[in-house]
Amino acid sequence: MRQLLTAILRFLLRHALQFALFIVILLAGRLLLAEWRAYSTGSEAVAALKLAADGADSHGAGLAAAATARVNALQTASHAAIAARLAQVQAQLTALRARQQASLFTLPLPDASTLARHAQEEAARRVEIEVLAQEARYLTALQAAVSGEDARHTLARLHAEHVGAYAALQNNLRQRRQLETQHPLAARLPGSDAYAQLSQLEAQGQRLREINLQAYQAWAAQRTRTGNAARPAPFAIDEQALSAALAPVQKAIAAGEGQLARNWIARWRAPVMDVAPTAALLVLSAILLPAAIKAFFYFVLAPVASRLPPLSIARELQVAGSSLPLPPQGESRISAVSQGLLLQPGQQMLIHPEYLQSSPVSSTKRTQWLLDWRFPFTSLAAGMVALTRLHSGEEACVTISASDDPLLEVAVVHLPAGSALVFQPRGLVGLVCDSNQPLAISSHWRLGSLHAWLTLQLRFIVLRGPVTLLVRGCRGVRLERAGQGRSISQSATLGFTTDVLYSTLRSETFIPYLRGQQALLNDRFDGEHGVYLYEETPRHGKQPGKAGTWFEGFTDAILKVFGI
Repeated sequence: MRQLLTAILRFLLRHALQFALFIVILLAGRLLLAEWRAYSTGSEAVAALKLAADGADSHGAGLAAAATARVNALQTASHAAIAARLAQVQAQLTALRARQQASLFTLPLPDASTLARHAQEEAARRVEIEVLAQEARYLTALQAAVSGEDARHTLARLHAEHVGAYAALQNNLRQRRQLETQHPLAARLPGSDAYAQLSQLEAQGQRLREINLQAYQAWAAQRTRTGNAARPAPFAIDEQALSAALAPVQKAIAAGEGQLARNWIARWRAPVMDVAPTAALLVLSAILLPAAIKAFFYFVLAPVASRLPPLSIARELQVAGSSLPLPPQGESRISAVSQGLLLQPGQQMLIHPEYLQSSPVSSTKRTQWLLDWRFPFTSLAAGMVALTRLHSGEEACVTISASDDPLLEVAVVHLPAGSALVFQPRGLVGLVCDSNQPLAISSHWRLGSLHAWLTLQLRFIVLRGPVTLLVRGCRGVRLERAGQGRSISQSATLGFTTDVLYSTLRSETFIPYLRGQQALLNDRFDGEHGVYLYEETPRHGKQPGKAGTWFEGFTDAILKVFGI
């Protein structure tokens, strides 16, 4: 019953979490879609308004030039011709002002094309109104001069028009304040009658403000001409007033850009687009640069290294070279799951505790912290620490086995006196040597060898006999003669005798090396009497160039440099 309840609760909890996750995903998707739509709409609106403003500037320049030429041509015209043109201009102004919108967004704008067309029409209309208004004011002054109207009378009339316009504007302001006082909340609530009245008064006030400004400008212009009322100066467009006619368009552009600035897509778009080319270049470099480096190593450096003379450890490191005893003909495998070893009096065994399967009770066991205190780093890096030191006063049979890993096998390698073996301590689990004789171990650097640099094995550890090595290997350890030339994977090599001619050989195919399935170089061993030692299925470096983590790959490279 308890298991049934547990299963039901897990089922409900799992699907409840899925339900919550789907809700979060849908809400996030809806929010993202809304932000994107707002960004797209705002971008299109701002672009349309900027296009309309640019088009209106060009259109205004053309209208200004045409109006200037047309008005200046009327300087010597009759009163009737001036009056006819003035009536035509006023009719055009009346028609344009009737179609003028208080805002650029009063119409429903379903798409970007409609917005662009509406904005262009409205901006062009405002420019035309301003040009015609300036033309009308000048024609009025010119008509007055031509008809001989007294300049002071004209000035008084214009002043009266300005006063009337100003009074109408003040009356509009009083009505708005009175409406806001009587209905403080309803006047700000869209859809109410008070709000509609207030909107109407605001639109009327905007028109009255423009009429008052025009009346003031006409009065100011007439006042400047009072001293020379006979004929006004040549007509010229007021560029500042023409630019002010597009102020609503610029205000709408600023409002649209402000909305875009608050959109997080717009905030991130510019920085992302700025760094996107650099990021793409870095990604492309990350893809192509390793391939280029590998191609350079494979087609340039590796062939050069393959043509170099092999490295003779016995000659270069100045050690005597001698071979190890080989197993019977046709049998290169020297390992087993467990090995029995006779420990003679006067000998000692240093071994990892987990490989010591059985030993006589009469034997003496102590702890030795390092394999060799002269090489503390090598002992630590190879794991030869906290060893069990075993010796006995009589012949003792010791059984060794890899009890912690069923894939590991153990081999016993005897190094007779006078022999030397280049060995990688990572494969060492123990050794047997004379108790009264220190372990003969030395290290040698080969910084001038291209073979060493390409394989990153700059240091060789050399063990000299007499000593018996206990070696581990995954799926087994083999000992073979180099003969006329043998090639094996570098990750499998455990050691080789010093009379071997050691060199590197480029892997046969490029694509497996490029994909990280093969190492660049294999170890090559030559020499009639030389032998080499390797494990059958290496775990160390099984996939060259594909370390499980960056730290593991880095540490493996460091250990390889030190020959460990």
